[in-house]
Amino acid sequence: MKLLKISAIAIGSILIVLVGIVVWVWSQIQLPTDIDASHAVPRGDVVLSEFYVPPENLPQDAGVLVRQEVLEGSAVLAEASENIRIMYTSTEGLGGADRNAVSGVLYLPEGEAPERGWPLLVWSHGTVGIGDRCAPSFAGRGERDPQYLNPWLEKGYAIAASDYQGLGTPGTHPYMDARSMAFNNLDLIRAVQSADFPLSNKVVIAGQSQGATGALASASYAESYAPDVDIGGIIATGIPHFSYGIIWDLASKSDPDEVTASLPLSLYMLAFAEMLDPDFKLEAIISDKAKPVVSEIDQTCVFDFIGASQNAGLSSSNTFVSRPDLELIKVFSRTNLPNMGIKIPVFAGSGTEDKITPIGMQRAFIADACEAGANISARAYSGANHNQGLLQSTLDAQSFADIVLSGGDIEVTCAD
Repeated sequence: MKLLKISAIAIGSILIVLVGIVVWVWSQIQLPTDIDASHAVPRGDVVLSEFYVPPENLPQDAGVLVRQEVLEGSAVLAEASENIRIMYTSTEGLGGADRNAVSGVLYLPEGEAPERGWPLLVWSHGTVGIGDRCAPSFAGRGERDPQYLNPWLEKGYAIAASDYQGLGTPGTHPYMDARSMAFNNLDLIRAVQSADFPLSNKVVIAGQSQGATGALASASYAESYAPDVDIGGIIATGIPHFSYGIIWDLASKSDPDEVTASLPLSLYMLAFAEMLDPDFKLEAIISDKAKPVVSEIDQTCVFDFIGASQNAGLSSSNTFVSRPDLELIKVFSRTNLPNMGIKIPVFAGSGTEDKITPIGMQRAFIADACEAGANISARAYSGANHNQGLLQSTLDAQSFADIVLSGGDIEVTCAD
């Protein structure tokens, strides 16, 4: 199945990290918290429609609804009574100060809203690409996500989903940047709850793979950035975790000549590295063989980009003329959570046969987070791959949401 090849994070990036790189390099990569990305040439900026062009006088408060319109086409969810495309204000995640416009969607369930409004599920999406035309509110959601999201609508949850900074709206999408996704999700909640929609203050944030980082980062940043947002729980499946131990272990098992579906995701991360390092240019390390594919990185979305890479027979050994290891480690550092000891209850779902975010990686995250004091209820789904792990977790995730939103206690499995 084509979807099984798609990941929200670039495990291929791990596979090209030099096995012999010493651990001290990790500790020497010290990126500033706030980064001026203005030096980087924007990638993938196109005008999708006038809707996606921010107004000249953008509201200076974060979490303000700017505009809305009826959503049509492949981005529609079948079980929604209303499908609404939205634009709202958020805080630019790299610099941490400026306001920007972010697009997204809101789906409302069928039926009459409860007296206090529909409970809200915020969906933090996985990898789609880095070009504007890949924004889910414009391009749609493929096959897997509707299978997961429609049952939540049937259960009576409204769903809000950000496109993330730089997807649909101006600027390059900072792929896998935890803080950008956190700000976007938290400001999305503020925007839809403060607008004229029948929504309650009860919120659960769910995410898969790249989106799992986004969901967990939202919880980790909430106390300092958005103490006004009341998050009942976090649902994270296919969790990526870039500790140096995990990188070392996976790199030692890599085959640099293997043609994988993950290599293009490494390239997305390296496009982000250009925003972190003004001296780095992706094209400078790309081989002649790979240049025709890489030149389309910001014009094609993830399915087509992976297909082109595989058709060209690209591997890490024939794609790069010099190793991108240190640039990738800089990106890994931006996936880190400011606090692993998340106090908001977390449901973690894992497929035992996940080849994208391997079960060992996910278990390492759970162990590290538990050690830091997080409250995690973990479930593993035997024989499930990356996408199946998400879909098979649906009922458990919904049960978890019911418990946390009603004020109940989850089964914490950290000691298991």
